[in-house]
Amino acid sequence: MTTQVLVVGAGPTGLTMALELARRGVGVRIVDAAAAPTTETRALGVQPRTLELFEKLDLADAAVAKGVPVTEFNVFSEGKRFLHLDIHTLDTPHPYLLMVPQPQVEELLTARLADHGVTVEHGVELTTLAHAPDDVRVGLRRDRTTKEAHASWVIGCDGAHSSVRRQLGVPFVGAAFEENFAVADVQMDWSLRCDVFYSFLNRGRFVAFFPMPAGLHRLTIAYGPSQSPVGGVTFEELQTAVERCAPAGARISEITYAGRFRINQRKVARHSVGRVFLAGDAAHVHSVVGGQGMNTGIQDAFNLGWKLAAVVHGQAAPEILDSYAAERSPVAHRLVKGTRRATRMTLLRNPIAAAARRHLAPHVTARPAVQHVLQRALTQLDVSYRDRTGGANDTHLAVGDRFPRINVLDSSRFTLLHSGPEPPGLHAAIGLHAELIDVRHDTAQAGYGGLTLVRPDGYVALLDCNVHELRDYLGRTFARPAAGDYTAATGHDS
Repeated sequence: MTTQVLVVGAGPTGLTMALELARRGVGVRIVDAAAAPTTETRALGVQPRTLELFEKLDLADAAVAKGVPVTEFNVFSEGKRFLHLDIHTLDTPHPYLLMVPQPQVEELLTARLADHGVTVEHGVELTTLAHAPDDVRVGLRRDRTTKEAHASWVIGCDGAHSSVRRQLGVPFVGAAFEENFAVADVQMDWSLRCDVFYSFLNRGRFVAFFPMPAGLHRLTIAYGPSQSPVGGVTFEELQTAVERCAPAGARISEITYAGRFRINQRKVARHSVGRVFLAGDAAHVHSVVGGQGMNTGIQDAFNLGWKLAAVVHGQAAPEILDSYAAERSPVAHRLVKGTRRATRMTLLRNPIAAAARRHLAPHVTARPAVQHVLQRALTQLDVSYRDRTGGANDTHLAVGDRFPRINVLDSSRFTLLHSGPEPPGLHAAIGLHAELIDVRHDTAQAGYGGLTLVRPDGYVALLDCNVHELRDYLGRTFARPAAGDYTAATGHDS
């Protein structure tokens, strides 16, 4: 009943977290309170940035085979299109939003996790959590029987109602901006293309159509606070929304699933306490507008995974884990703020504001600079750790940015690129860290002249540096921990 890392929650975030650790040789146990994997299509879109990271897991091609690539996005206000985005020219191997249901994403991750000898323990609920001097002690209940387990580290990936967050007593902060949705997987009888995203706004009403495999659409209807119908979702409710917002003559010919859910947009006050971390929906909840949630959680896992593995293996001091919150908290904050603003715009009821959206917005959104910002934000290619905002939209590559040419990167280690002859003293600068770094000659780096170091999660650590700067960075990042220099009792917080 002892493991190096216990992952609580087996959604996309938890599965990715467990997989990132397992493939780096960390002992992992993953539990989930649900009796079986979900069959509901909760999240749907896999962003280009997430597909780039899936390349590291050798899962990108398998995911693409199961989904529908979407490159075009159209948003209409009272029948007039005010936003059109085409992302097929973006600088990424995957210039599209891949529409693949969450259960299929989980299937891929679960199968790859099993390749590393780790299986999900379903029907196991975390009931207690307490820090000890050198580990975390948890109570795990299965079939009405609770047993104590020990883990060196615990990661809560157990969703918006996280039991890990509740046990830690970490506040879930933010104004309760309530959003109510009716969703349904439907077959549409209309003349529009089935591989294009459409959203229709009409005097405070919002209806969106997300393409799905097999020619289906995920129909999403947004309601303002206290405006949502009660009870089960009916055909009449869905068809009425279609008639009010979608093109004339559009009809629903089949419904394969329907349900309701409500969201209050929030984020945690802190991402960790002692040896326990929070990731995914356990750390941040936001609107479904933009299809960012599942992707943000998966990217949380990639950010924390390599750092925690380095600590577990004694390659780095625990202080490196402070950067998880420093980097991911601004991303979550920006996402909550941005999706809240977008949701308010979609539910505009004021006639003057709606008219401005309909007549003025098309002139703004068509500008190349605005298109560039929207394309990169939608696809999460703009996520950056260069400053404390969580994003960057200029084309100038800087430390903290996503490295665009993922094909030259190692799948699990740092990648050090140099364009000319190997600099004198390079191996001495790398020193004891050679096992963590893949050194590659890359003529495309000639424009920078010096060395470029890219982290395991694909973000730039050093750009155009020399061997002395490289040595200093590695010394800071992978400082060897002194014996007994860290215990959970310190209340270490990141």
